[in-house]
Amino acid sequence: MKFLVTLQNTKFSSLVLLDLAYVVVLAPLLLMLKVPMLVFVVLVVAILVFSSKPAKSWLIVVIFMLGGIAIYLSLYGAFSFRGLSRLKLFLELLIYVLIVVVSMQRLTREINIYLLLSPFFFLALSLFFFYGMLMLIYVIFEVFFLLWMILSHRMQGDILEGFRASMVMFMYSLPWVVVLFIFFPRISFEHASYGFKGETVQRMGHDGTMYLDNKALLVPSDRIVMEVGFEKKIPASHLLYFRGSMLYIDKKNHWEPIPSFVKRKEGLVEHKVNNEKTHYSVTLYPTQKKWLYLLDIPTQAAKESKLDRDLISTVKRKIREPMHYAAISTLRSKFYDTLDDYTLKISTAVHVNHNPKTLEEVLKIQEIHHTEAKRANALVKFFQSQSLTYTLKPEALDINHTTDSFLFDTKKGYCVHFASSFVTMARMLGIPARLVTGYKGDISNGLKNYLVIKERDAHAWAELYIDKHWVRYETTSTASHIETQAHSNQTKDTQNSMSSPLMKKINLYLMYAKYQVETWILYYSNIRQKQLLGYLKENPKFIFIFISSFITLVLVTLIFTVYFKRKVYDNKALESVQAILKILQERGFIRKKNETLHQYFLRYCEENVDKEAGTRLITQLDDSYEKLVYADKPTNLALKDFKKLVKKATKFKTY
Repeated sequence: MKFLVTLQNTKFSSLVLLDLAYVVVLAPLLLMLKVPMLVFVVLVVAILVFSSKPAKSWLIVVIFMLGGIAIYLSLYGAFSFRGLSRLKLFLELLIYVLIVVVSMQRLTREINIYLLLSPFFFLALSLFFFYGMLMLIYVIFEVFFLLWMILSHRMQGDILEGFRASMVMFMYSLPWVVVLFIFFPRISFEHASYGFKGETVQRMGHDGTMYLDNKALLVPSDRIVMEVGFEKKIPASHLLYFRGSMLYIDKKNHWEPIPSFVKRKEGLVEHKVNNEKTHYSVTLYPTQKKWLYLLDIPTQAAKESKLDRDLISTVKRKIREPMHYAAISTLRSKFYDTLDDYTLKISTAVHVNHNPKTLEEVLKIQEIHHTEAKRANALVKFFQSQSLTYTLKPEALDINHTTDSFLFDTKKGYCVHFASSFVTMARMLGIPARLVTGYKGDISNGLKNYLVIKERDAHAWAELYIDKHWVRYETTSTASHIETQAHSNQTKDTQNSMSSPLMKKINLYLMYAKYQVETWILYYSNIRQKQLLGYLKENPKFIFIFISSFITLVLVTLIFTVYFKRKVYDNKALESVQAILKILQERGFIRKKNETLHQYFLRYCEENVDKEAGTRLITQLDDSYEKLVYADKPTNLALKDFKKLVKKATKFKTY
């Protein structure tokens, strides 16, 4: 209310209103301007601030030349046929040219159609460079602010009335915008790479190797790698294994995948499972790698990706911006597969002499158990009997004897050490085995059907080939002890805040809200529209909820509209006296144009001498109003008495 009263008598010229519009729309673009263009913008602003006269012709020519130099220096090295063919560079050049042209016109201090339309061009162009929730909120603010400036200009610079009118128009349009957004036919841009996309900060991603030394996979960060939305509720935690890369070859200090040039049996594995399929969608943030992450066991490749025989999904180019894909998986810990000769050979390759202590234990198991299944069970029991400790700060292993070093010496490690030693020992037992790296989800990081996968969820596990099935083994579950310690790259305050259940829950709700907005607004495609319309047809309860929500939205917008359409008065006394003015006008005594309140009341008394009681009350009201309004320091008690008098006057019936 105080804000509106402050703006009551504030008026700006058309040039000032236009400048305010430019400040708002250029704010995000200033973040992407190169230094030469920033210097140019600062120079133009300085000239406008320190000179109130229109620029002379020679100065405009100089500004044009300086703008050209700034454009050249900003894009130096990018001018090539290949470079100019890229949309982003072309748009950057367009912004620079537009800034120079607008600067030249603004220095003349004359408004033309180009100057009026340019803010809308800048707003549209900013969407190609900045994305995500913050930009979405800022664009809504930009649209409202531009509407405010336009209406203020039409109302001869009246800021308050422009604000109130823009709020009313904004509220009137909101329900229609929602309806058009949801039901207007969507156009599918298969290869579009513009608009809202999300952030571009690089996340940790698997690169097809797994190290056992100081390069071992360990990123104790809460940075989000993926956001997963399930069609139904989130599956149990023991089913949330997201495959990343498959590793077969032991290089002593690290594991590698089968080389890409090796020809293997083509076609996907035969799933031979009857489990219910799980439908879900993934938002994968930039990793600068080619791997996608799918739950076990993916039934088909995600869009624009390749799914190999190991159920590993990859794309052609590195993921440099958020990627969104839908997937279907059957959640099982084992699946049927027939191995070609090369895969069988590489899955059993092992350097027996590198780990003599492990070999002794292997020979003992082989003497007692003669089938692969029994040997695998014995292997699990052996790991459990070794009193191993899961820790994020293990001692360095002997790289020449990694399995011996882990199982018999340090006995401390995390997922990569457990999985690597397990696979090595399984191969010694004659069981084909391989390593899988990816992410292990946790339902504690989920809300409703929404799951967050963080960098700290990076994981490695083993798969053993038993009875023509690849079987997953969670090797870290064999640990007898778990050491919990704070991560060195987190501050104490961060640890405390993250350890608070309340803060974790609040943070999860905020991420959930962000995910829903991104899913249903930023990435509302023709596919999602068809899904929503199909759901509306099949679910009467959802139709009721949708209609109720829309009616609620309409009611809220009407409340806001009524609020902003009402008049704002300079003081409480003037606001209170409106009730009696309304009564007098309803009874035929109309207030003349430019007539003061005092003159209005005097005229009433002169024209209604025969109504003594009424004129006496109006005279008393007039005197009280004059004393209250023109008093140096009106008291709350005086205002209270005045309101009582107005209330009494409104009940009087013989005016």
